[in-house]
Amino acid sequence: MLNLPPISTLQPRCSTLHSGAGLHVFHSSATPLLKLDLLFEAGSAYQPVPLCAAAANKLVTASTSSMDSAALSHFLDYRGVIVDAQSDVQQAVISVYMLRRYADDVVPLLGDMLRDIAFSETDFSVWRSKRRTELATYRERSSFQARRLFYQSLFGPSHPLGRYASPDDADSLTVESVRSYARSHYSCGPHTIVASGMVDDSLVALLDRTFGTSSRPEAPSLPPFPSHAPAVNSFALKDSVQTSIRVGRILPLQWTHPDYAPFLILATLLGGYFGSRLMSNLREDKGYTYGIYARTQIYRGIIVFSASADVAAGTADDSVKQVLHEMEILGSQKVTVEELEMVKNVFVGDFLRSVDGIFELSSRHCDMLATQVDEAFTENLSHAIASVTPDDIMRLADRYLAPADMTVSTAGA
Repeated sequence: MLNLPPISTLQPRCSTLHSGAGLHVFHSSATPLLKLDLLFEAGSAYQPVPLCAAAANKLVTASTSSMDSAALSHFLDYRGVIVDAQSDVQQAVISVYMLRRYADDVVPLLGDMLRDIAFSETDFSVWRSKRRTELATYRERSSFQARRLFYQSLFGPSHPLGRYASPDDADSLTVESVRSYARSHYSCGPHTIVASGMVDDSLVALLDRTFGTSSRPEAPSLPPFPSHAPAVNSFALKDSVQTSIRVGRILPLQWTHPDYAPFLILATLLGGYFGSRLMSNLREDKGYTYGIYARTQIYRGIIVFSASADVAAGTADDSVKQVLHEMEILGSQKVTVEELEMVKNVFVGDFLRSVDGIFELSSRHCDMLATQVDEAFTENLSHAIASVTPDDIMRLADRYLAPADMTVSTAGA
């Protein structure tokens, strides 16, 4: 069987800037490229009005006090610099890809972007119009509606994990609210910088000069999580040619629990690869779907498990029935040693692909920082791969995949 890489090869070199911000470095002299991930506690959980966090995340990099959006785009394009901004419930990230030789020009520019929020009314109006169109389009997609129903059933529509923006929220958003949010959450600088690629001492000094002079307020925690109550709900979409299904639950454990790492192997067996139980049933046998997948999503303080698929119209009820049936089988019948060994190898292969390269390592590390997971998680995975048995899989399925505990959401025809 394949093994996971040693923990030491997955960890960055960590230090602290004068501001107290963390600097985590994945160095490689084999590439002239540099990637900087600037991490902020600026997700949607902390916004005063819907869409404020997403707008601020995109617009803080739209311009600077000395360059409007057109001039900034020309400056970056001429040097081949790529800037990407993403945000989720709690963390926002600004990722910058460049050749190392341009860092002396680009890093101070990033500092200017954050210190002086300068996006224009036009920048804001363009973003708001585009976002409104996107939201209107999403509402017509069965996959979006199934996900919305599922998470609102688990957490309620007022909780940050169950809250979904509407086109009307885009209309109500103001440039003043976005600027205020950006100043309070970005102008103080990132709480952590993850630097990967060609990182040398002069770059570290430059990052400290640029981002090492501000202090950041502590981010509030998420509101309390609700107790899990299974539910079944549906959303009709006129003229839809498919139905999206989502079946799952809040797991009653944290990532540190001894059951979580082996549960990931169980989830892979159920729906984590092309030959999984769900894929064999709903795709290969029934022909209901092109693909169905089971996965877990870690949030800070809570983990959600779900199986999801887009199935042909008219097959949703039986598709859900088959998903629950496969869960029930795993909780009552032992898998063979041969199937379990194959799934372990698939699981390890997926893990190795996720750390195959310096930028993949840094992206994985950013995800771990966002969810407050550390490398004890990898140690737990290594132990589970080496020790989990068919009896363990059946016990875990009986404990965590009981059909009666599942919330079911469908959307479409």
